Amino acid sequence: MQMMRTLTALTLAMVALSVPTTAQINGVGNACGFFSPNPDDTSGPPVVFFADLSADEESAVTESPGSGRVDFQLDRATLKLSWTLTFKNLTSQPTGVHIHGPQTPGGEAGILIDLAPGGVKSGVVGSSVLNDGLLAYLVQDRMYVNLHTTKYPLGELRSPIKKARPKC
Repeated sequence: MQMMRTLTALTLAMVALSVPTTAQINGVGNACGFFSPNPDDTSGPPVVFFADLSADEESAVTESPGSGRVDFQLDRATLKLSWTLTFKNLTSQPTGVHIHGPQTPGGEAGILIDLAPGGVKSGVVGSSVLNDGLLAYLVQDRMYVNLHTTKYPLGELRSPIKKARPKC
């Protein structure tokens, strides 16, 4: 049963990473996105994800003028997820920022990846190599970013991680 779940997750991940675009289906070429009929093809460009952080996404009532964004790039060949975090107008000192998952609708989830192990500051960059399970959570929209502060230790800003549409 576990093997079947793993195979299903991997299949879903590969499908999500290589969905054809309208231009490619119509024979226009690679003007917008990447397509390969081979599910093992890792030669395409990085897959781009993002998280627009706000207090509105927190599960507890949070009053914050803060906002932020995390831009992610996933290298297809190595499964290295790289990011840049920016934020402003927090109510207090940031204490941590993490990727949480796997999230169920309306629920909380555990920490999977620390986005700022050296300290939280706007402009922090980092990376982590994903395993197959984390990749499946990412492409199935089951991860979110949560930025914690001294005033809001459970989280001041939050956002689901979403796949960015290709720029054409």
